[in-house]
Amino acid sequence: MTVLYVTERGASLKVKHQQFQIYHNSEIQLSIPVNRISHIVLFGSCRLTHGAMSLALRRQIPVMFLSYQGRYFGRLQGKIAEIDYLQQQVKNSLNPEFRLRQAKSIVAGKLSNSWILLRRLNRYHQQTEVKEAIAQLADTINKIPQAESIDTLFGYEGQSARIYFQALGTLIQDPFQFTKRTRRPPTDPVNSLLSLGYTLVFQNLYTLIQAIGLHPHFGNLHTPRHNHPALVSDLIEEFRAPIVDSLVVYLLNSNIFIPEDFTAPDNRGGVYLQPSALKIFLKHWQTKLQSQITHSHTGAKVTYQRCLELQVWEYLTCVLGEQENYRPIQSKM
Repeated sequence: MTVLYVTERGASLKVKHQQFQIYHNSEIQLSIPVNRISHIVLFGSCRLTHGAMSLALRRQIPVMFLSYQGRYFGRLQGKIAEIDYLQQQVKNSLNPEFRLRQAKSIVAGKLSNSWILLRRLNRYHQQTEVKEAIAQLADTINKIPQAESIDTLFGYEGQSARIYFQALGTLIQDPFQFTKRTRRPPTDPVNSLLSLGYTLVFQNLYTLIQAIGLHPHFGNLHTPRHNHPALVSDLIEEFRAPIVDSLVVYLLNSNIFIPEDFTAPDNRGGVYLQPSALKIFLKHWQTKLQSQITHSHTGAKVTYQRCLELQVWEYLTCVLGEQENYRPIQSKM
């Protein structure tokens, strides 16, 4: 199974003989069997024909709509939450002890993987600032089990994120500079790549959560609010450092991207990938998702894409009461 990305301006996604076909300037660019597609991502003004839309809905293939800059617009997805799961999710959302237990695991997973990535990247540099950040993250991780509220956990998470990103910036080589995390819009190339990567992981998890019948809006660390899929925001946390951040550092420090691959700041200060560079990013993105790691619970070799799916099932076992605490994956040194 694979993700179908459509990036060409003015391209059309059609269907014929149970195959999705991408047309651009009236010429077919790609044809791929429907049963090989897990979900579809359309960038910018790409067009989805009625036939392709109908088939995607019948086959329960989600379609995501992003701007050319990678900003999320919306999604087309037919499946809704399983009623038994939804009832249990609502019940759990009203249980402060359940929410706090899972929130502790989520924050611990995020900070632990951030800590491991900094240690891995700093192994040969031994920068003092990074060493101090690693020590501060370790200290905060040790405090998490004693946290008495979700607000306290948010405080730990926010403070640690600032420390982590400052340290990460010192590990990114010239000509790129990164001093802090900026969103909506991302104001430099590093933030642009981080935002795009986070958006793609977020939508991937959203698809997997709905595919097994969970409702994406009932989270634990993040609380339900209007039009916010809180559960997706919960489950993405452990994957930010090992999937997105590590890839971004690799792409920039390996000179795969240069400053000219990014747009000049727009009227809001936003910086984004050029269309040709977006294709390069997506190629490396798919390679990253298909790279293998040792799953920290099973000990089996799995791809990151499979790992995303396994973690959604892991959370379902907590929803159903089959285990008490959610277990995030933990990166290896």
